[in-house]
Amino acid sequence: MIKTKNLLLLAMVYSILISCSKSKDSTISPNSPKSKISPSSNADAKSSYSNSKTNIRIDYYSIPFSGNSGSLRDAIAYIDANGDGITDVFMATGDYLLQGEVKSILAINNGSQKFNSSTTEFNNNLPPATHARKSIVSDFNNDNLKDIFVFDHGYDANPFPGSQCKLVIQNSKGAFSWSKLPEVGFFHGGAAADIDNDGDIDIFVGGFEPFFYINDGTGNFQATRDRLDSNITGIAKVFTAELIDVDKDGYLDLLVGAHEHEGNKTTIFWGNNTGVYLESKKTILPSVNNYGVILDFDAEDLDGDGDRDLVINRTGGGNSNFYIGRRSQLLINNGNRSFTDKTSQIDNPGVDNETWFPWIRIQDADNDGDLDILSDDLADEFFLKNDGSAKFTRI
Repeated sequence: MIKTKNLLLLAMVYSILISCSKSKDSTISPNSPKSKISPSSNADAKSSYSNSKTNIRIDYYSIPFSGNSGSLRDAIAYIDANGDGITDVFMATGDYLLQGEVKSILAINNGSQKFNSSTTEFNNNLPPATHARKSIVSDFNNDNLKDIFVFDHGYDANPFPGSQCKLVIQNSKGAFSWSKLPEVGFFHGGAAADIDNDGDIDIFVGGFEPFFYINDGTGNFQATRDRLDSNITGIAKVFTAELIDVDKDGYLDLLVGAHEHEGNKTTIFWGNNTGVYLESKKTILPSVNNYGVILDFDAEDLDGDGDRDLVINRTGGGNSNFYIGRRSQLLINNGNRSFTDKTSQIDNPGVDNETWFPWIRIQDADNDGDLDILSDDLADEFFLKNDGSAKFTRI
């Protein structure tokens, strides 16, 4: 009897030790997904990155706006807002060092890229912003109608009091409503996609303390940090982000950047079946001296070899040139989650006194069968022509 009790006691102690060991070694929050996530054959489907691709290109400042809208023109989104099958423009605005809020802009396309300001689709109640930095489009409540999410970082100076993100839902074709999410912070950018492959779109929110909004399937979001490994280093801040399946393994990868000259690493966290972006599964991307401010990421096959290469849009940071000048960085995919900096293949990637712009676009702009690099804003007159092998000439 005593021998049996001793064996039972030893078994209990061993079980506890094993349990503690597993807990100690784990980098996954106890609130993280309990089951493994299956890969998706089309992980990018319905993502904000996919929805940013559009058939129109406009001069941002040609969009008509009313007197109660701000002068900022960064947070642009392309969406058929009135259900006529034609791409319209939504733009959240604001002003630099604004205290308070101003209305966003909705511009309806007449089909010839002539735009008229409208408030009808929002029942004369457009969503406001203090300093909107990015607007993204996806179907957040699974009703097959595209919605909008606005990242608003608020007053852009000390003490950085922050603002609230705005969720804009298309309730029926041509009819929108909006709400402010409860979290307050310096929400500078982000992206949306189905990170856990459960059939709904989640949102990554970048800022001083990055986190995820996890969707319950009906457009209700729960803020959580348990999808980011607690051991992650090098990304104390995130000001620019995308969710793209860069390595085409069926899991969405998280691309993040901020200010390299302040120690923030420009990084890809590789998606995996845990549902958590892990310190152990990342690639730090090459930095660029004096151009450490990351503005935008794009990932497409630029050299025709079947894998996704990267273009990073940058502006000044690191040599008393904060937000002065611009650079296009070209990173060619080596096929093993590593990249080679081939910016030298761009004959003019940017100059020191060039005006920066927030968003780039990769598309076959000249219809010659390969992908070119251009500014999303037509007024920038920025176009890099691809010769088919990822060598670019600025024209």
